[in-house]
Amino acid sequence: MAGSWLDKIANILGYADQDDELEDFESEQEGEPRGRKKAPVLSLHTSPEVKIIIMTPEGFDEAEKGANYLKNRKPLVVNLSKVTKEVAQRLLDFLGGTVFALDGSMQRVSKDSFLFVPSNMTIYSDTSGEISQEPYIAELDREDTNEF
Repeated sequence: MAGSWLDKIANILGYADQDDELEDFESEQEGEPRGRKKAPVLSLHTSPEVKIIIMTPEGFDEAEKGANYLKNRKPLVVNLSKVTKEVAQRLLDFLGGTVFALDGSMQRVSKDSFLFVPSNMTIYSDTSGEISQEPYIAELDREDTNEF
């Protein structure tokens, strides 16, 4: 009776009759012809397609739409050529704050265009002085002082 009790515990723990399982496995292997089994086919292109959103806002009311793109981890290019300097400044402040809160980054692409990316992306610049990397705010200040 003690042997059966011990056998039940060993069976529950998975240690019972391993010799029987080994014999069953060996008999299955002898019946099958040797050869390669087909492995599942895996795609090498596992990264999802990245879509870049390009916005040309006509007012500050489109800033929230741009922030939502960034919150959804989509890169955003903003062309500020159709807005006034004041609105452009407000858009940059708003989107710059959004990118900062999301641990993303921002890069000037041209005089009126900026690239905003979320934290899962990195911006690498290969320009050698072609585009000034000064903050847009400083450039706006210089233009304002030259007008007077």
